Amino acid sequence: MRYARELVLAILLITLAAAGGWPADSKVTDAQVCVFPLANLSPNGAQQEHQKPLSDAVRQEFEAVGFKILPDELWTAEAARLKLAPDRVTEASQALVLGQKAGADMAVSGFYWMEKDRILVSLQCYDVKAGTLITGFLHTWRFNLGFYNSIHGEIADLVQRVVFLSAPRLITLKNDVRIDQITFTSSQNGMEVVVEGQKSVGRIENGTLVFQTDGLKAGTQFMVEKRQEGYHTLRQTVIAAPEVALTPIPRANNLSFEVNWTLGQLEGAGAALRWYPKPDWIMVSFSEYLYTQIPFVPNASWPIHMDSELLAGLYLFRPPEAGFRFGISTGVGTILTWIPATSLPIFTDVYLNVLSLWSEWHTFGFPTFARIDVKLPLGVGNNLLGSGGPPMTWGGFFPPITLGVVIPWK
Repeated sequence: MRYARELVLAILLITLAAAGGWPADSKVTDAQVCVFPLANLSPNGAQQEHQKPLSDAVRQEFEAVGFKILPDELWTAEAARLKLAPDRVTEASQALVLGQKAGADMAVSGFYWMEKDRILVSLQCYDVKAGTLITGFLHTWRFNLGFYNSIHGEIADLVQRVVFLSAPRLITLKNDVRIDQITFTSSQNGMEVVVEGQKSVGRIENGTLVFQTDGLKAGTQFMVEKRQEGYHTLRQTVIAAPEVALTPIPRANNLSFEVNWTLGQLEGAGAALRWYPKPDWIMVSFSEYLYTQIPFVPNASWPIHMDSELLAGLYLFRPPEAGFRFGISTGVGTILTWIPATSLPIFTDVYLNVLSLWSEWHTFGFPTFARIDVKLPLGVGNNLLGSGGPPMTWGGFFPPITLGVVIPWK
């Protein structure tokens, strides 16, 4: 297939030269091209492994018709001086400056964006001396076994447009590849999308929302605000492309139910009700933990404990949409101890939870957490633990560690 294309190319070049359409002193083999690695603009830096094969595909198609690809060493030093990453050359001004430094006739730059089974590729070819765009393309595909055949064909068509144009009518940079409409996609129906904090585009319906851009340049970064009643309002920076995936926004929780289990109190379980005066930021919780202890003396009674605790706390640093968060709280509690089959009274140990630190992460749709508590007994009433002693521990060494899951309620 490639040999046939080159044969057609040779015939066309001869025809153009004979007709005077191609300058007599211009040869394809004389043209030097600076090909920059395609920038990976995929969400969260994923899909990096596709950068090299895509960039190599560009080089191969330009080399196939006789262009000379200049080595990266001719422009990387200048990129470093400009504090520009070699794999982030996406702007026309960047490509032209570095191409001029390398002594190139043409500079080729672009980017790709990939999520799930869709990939978008944008590629532009610039005339370095004229400082203008020759041609380019912006296209999306499904990423499957046939993708690389398709992308090679698209790049080959671009190369042919570069070669075949006699006295090319170069277009200015302001007429670069542009997108007339963007389709926002999301699994969150009803979510309102506001562009740059001003223009409400509408709400997601059936997973999509179409935004008429009036010719926005491909690759342009802009901010959208995502809103929905009962959910947190979030901002997301997106890149102009025919299809843009919006990340979901988290629900704003006012009440949650917590199920927990504490190491050192293994023969038991607990639950708590969380109330958020400020959803998912400030929290007040009331918990109950019922447990027993295996007696050390044979045939002895099993003591039963009920730990009631009131805590107030807040999340630190990271927002509600983060997958991993930290929190801090403090409060008071009481442990009631009853020893069945004995005449002993019910013991009451009041304590101060001086410091409660927890980390929380999202798994299987629910936040799970691990918490460490520093509890100081106060020696109030008929107690077992006394007062002024060391913090409560399990195993004699470790502070209580609680594991649990949070179930959003309202």
